[in-house]
Amino acid sequence: MNDFCSLFQNNFLILGLGSPLRQDDQAGLIACNELARHGITCIKCEYGLENCIGEIENYHPSRLVVIDAALFKNGRPGDVVVVASDSIEDYGLVISTHSIPQSLILNLLKNTIGVEEVFIIGIYPKTLDLGLEVSFEVLTAVKNIAERINECLNRERKMEELV
Repeated sequence: MNDFCSLFQNNFLILGLGSPLRQDDQAGLIACNELARHGITCIKCEYGLENCIGEIENYHPSRLVVIDAALFKNGRPGDVVVVASDSIEDYGLVISTHSIPQSLILNLLKNTIGVEEVFIIGIYPKTLDLGLEVSFEVLTAVKNIAERINECLNRERKMEELV
């Protein structure tokens, strides 16, 4: 998808993944907190996507946008990549430290719930060590992503008002 804002059109649901005990792995969870401050729905999936399947199913989304700490080729702390789930390998994307491979869960969601598209917003972590501190680089990236999503949704609302 060329336009970031197009991720947030139609029947989408945002998920924030991460562990609250592994420093920068909290990126997706913090993103959910930031989005909630703007009144945007985001499901927090602590310790992995598999822990939120029932809640996701309640929304019946056709598109999932997953925000998570992720390792990818040539990434530096705070770098952000947006990748369709079927292109994860092309980017060398590794979605942080989850117990069940996220590709398996994403395929399950597509096959059982009817999710048609999944996009990953990956934030390159500085550290995934145990701890509660989040690096400046990752925190800055998370806040920028949340602000950008808010701008996209405000733009979409204004377009709907014009119609």
